Amino acid sequence: MKIKTLLAVSTVFVSSFAIAQQTYVNKNGSMDYMYSKKAPSQPAQGTQYYIEKFTPAKIDDSKEVALVRYNAYNDEMELKINDEIMVLEPKDDMDIKLVNNAAEYKFVKYKKEEGDAAQGYLVVISNNPNVTIYKQERIYLQPEQHPSVGYQKYKAPKYKELSPIYYIQLNNGPIVYMSDRRKDVYKLIPGKEKEIKRFIKDNRINVSDDEELKELGNYLSTLL
Repeated sequence: MKIKTLLAVSTVFVSSFAIAQQTYVNKNGSMDYMYSKKAPSQPAQGTQYYIEKFTPAKIDDSKEVALVRYNAYNDEMELKINDEIMVLEPKDDMDIKLVNNAAEYKFVKYKKEEGDAAQGYLVVISNNPNVTIYKQERIYLQPEQHPSVGYQKYKAPKYKELSPIYYIQLNNGPIVYMSDRRKDVYKLIPGKEKEIKRFIKDNRINVSDDEELKELGNYLSTLL
């Protein structure tokens, strides 16, 4: 009975494998090459948004409330107008505040870690007279993966969140990359390394946490 069961399972496995992978044999009976059928592509899984729903917001100084959502994959602000989805035309320093205080987005120029200039939407984390800390929300598309051999499975493309990147602006200067390494944060304000280090250690500040970065921004503002 066990032998029959084993033979049956083996037959199913071989049959399944044969469907996925075929062998071409020429007239002389010798094998020339093997091939497998390519799986059809599927729509991407996941989402391009941190907040999927459209949220009421005010744009710049407008008194009107608009329905918006941020597309983190395309770095675009979408509007919902009469059940149609539009893309907001950005302009320098455009400010978009969600009315429930969930987030505030600004369209600004900034410098990446490598020093390259860029422009896009950043989330305001801490806003003080002398110090503003921003966060860049990021989503990327993981490519689809086709099996290289018959027994592997096809994997559809998928949107995935990346760790956020932080930026800082001091005294209305340029917005520059802000490292999340503590030893780099200590040096944000030249000559104030000891004070910053003491504050971070005494208050156990996590420099990758939005709420705690608000505290850090408030403190840095007092040093300028």
